[in-house]
Amino acid sequence: MMTASLLDIELKFQKIDLFLGENKSELYTKINPLQKVPALDTGEQVICDSHAIALYLCRRSRSQDLYPEDTIMRARVEQMLFFNASLLFPADSVIFTEYFAGKAMDCNKVDHWNKLLDYLEGQLKRHPWLVGNKMMLCDLCCGTTVSSLQLLVPLTDRHVKVSQWLKSLQQLPCFETNSRGLKRLASFIENK
Repeated sequence: MMTASLLDIELKFQKIDLFLGENKSELYTKINPLQKVPALDTGEQVICDSHAIALYLCRRSRSQDLYPEDTIMRARVEQMLFFNASLLFPADSVIFTEYFAGKAMDCNKVDHWNKLLDYLEGQLKRHPWLVGNKMMLCDLCCGTTVSSLQLLVPLTDRHVKVSQWLKSLQQLPCFETNSRGLKRLASFIENK
């Protein structure tokens, strides 16, 4: 939704409430057998991953600079997208899954999370955004992941650049979409 907002693409949105298990309904399972959100129905194809959806929207847009044409810059953006999809988001997901299942916080998993943030910190020591001097698609994707888990695992003092980067993202009008989700998530955490 943030990518669509930045690209001025209007989407017809259907809310799927994970906390009510709507992603496991028969209707949604027909759309996405993996029962994961989000999914985008293009009319010809259903795309079932937020990274793939964001890339699709960038490729469809005639005027965008979230996903650069330059092959080296594009590879750097993709590297960070894959980092988010393969390492950062799964670490976030397992910590939240265990938390909502009533399990005690696993120190090893929190340490792993902080090491992933160390990697982001190193990226951000070179420039203000993950791959350069302006925000790219990977900043949006990684930023939503980091912003959600900080509700349970606050950033440490060793992640100063990550904190500054996150504040920069939160200033973007499109990030309001994420902020609404974070408020809802925070209420579930408070009421657990």
